Parts: sequence; structure tokens; C-alpha cells
Amino acid sequence: MSLFGGRKLDEALAERDERLRELEAQGRAVQSRLEDTQELVRHLDEDRDLLLGALERMRPGEETQALAHALLDVCFKPLGLACFYVAVADWDHDQLRFVLYHEGGRARNHPSRRLSDRAGLSERVLSGRRSVYIRTMEEGHAAGSLLTAAEQATGLIPNSWYGVPLGWGSRPSGLVSFQSFQTDAFSESRRRVMDALAALMSTCMGG
Repeated sequence: MSLFGGRKLDEALAERDERLRELEAQGRAVQSRLEDTQELVRHLDEDRDLLLGALERMRPGEETQALAHALLDVCFKPLGLACFYVAVADWDHDQLRFVLYHEGGRARNHPSRRLSDRAGLSERVLSGRRSVYIRTMEEGHAAGSLLTAAEQATGLIPNSWYGVPLGWGSRPSGLVSFQSFQTDAFSESRRRVMDALAALMSTCMGG
């Protein structure tokens, strides 16, 4: 074989190897996109199941506490929550009453407080009549988050906090709070699901 022929062969082999590397890279990219699509479909299925479960469990006209327990049962584990509560606003008597407060793996009694004090994140949701998302513990402290007795005792403080008003108009009837130990735990799409769950509860409350 001539030197010229050997060079041609080496070039052909090098081109083949380069083409193989390109095909392998393309294959990895396709596999990655496929895995991303599968993950998206899985999340969409979870969101659908959450909403369908809430529709099955929550009935118009039920007591607020019963609706709160139904929502807790539907969403606590699927959303990976650390804490969940539903509070009702009594504007005429200047009271924020916690009808369900689930923290540390169990329901706890949480004292009422005056709305006019605007003491915490709940009051911020109600006075602003809009959802509030807190991504980190530090952001929560800066926004006026109040620590519960259990949080003060254990040091187990959620990082992510999402509060959604219940009802519509200038005086929301209350709010739902979803909390996680993870930082920035709730994506925009997941928060839309939480908004939908709160809207369903509002409808069932007649608010």
C-alpha cells in the first residue's frame, strides 16, 4: 500500500470516528429530551390526580374545617409539604382564626390573632388580596414571617412558603398556606395547581 493510500485510509477512519462521536452525542441529547418529556408527563399526571382528588373529596356547602381536612389529605404528601394550614378571616371582629394547622406530622392548635396587627405573612396575603411566594427562610424573615412554638422549639423551619387567598373581592374569606423544607420548592406550574386547589375550596365555601 502506498503512503498516499495509507493517508486516505487514516483520514477515512478519522472521519468515521468523528461521525460516531457526533451520533453518540446526538443520541445522548435525544435521550435527555426523552427523559425530560417523561418527567414532564409524570408531573402533569400528578397535577391531574391532585385536582381530580380534590374534586372528589370537596363538596360545596361543607364546613370550612371539613374542606380543609379534605384538602390536606389530598395534597400534603404529593406536594411534599412540611406544613399546611387554612385560616379564616373574620373582618368584622378583626380576627384571623386557624381552622386547621398541620405541622410536625400532626394537627396543632394555633392561636387566633388580630388582622389589624398585620403581624405575619398571612396578613400580607389577605391585605394584598393576592398570593405570596417566599422562596427561602431568609426571605421569609425579611417579609415578616412569624415562628410557631414548634418551630422555635425544634428549629425545623420551612424554607418555602406559598399563601393563597380564599374567596374574591376586597375582603378575602381566608387563606391556604403550603410550606416545604426545601428552598424554592414550588415551581410556577406547581403554584398554579395550588391556586386551582384554593379556588376550588373558595367555591365550595361559597366565597
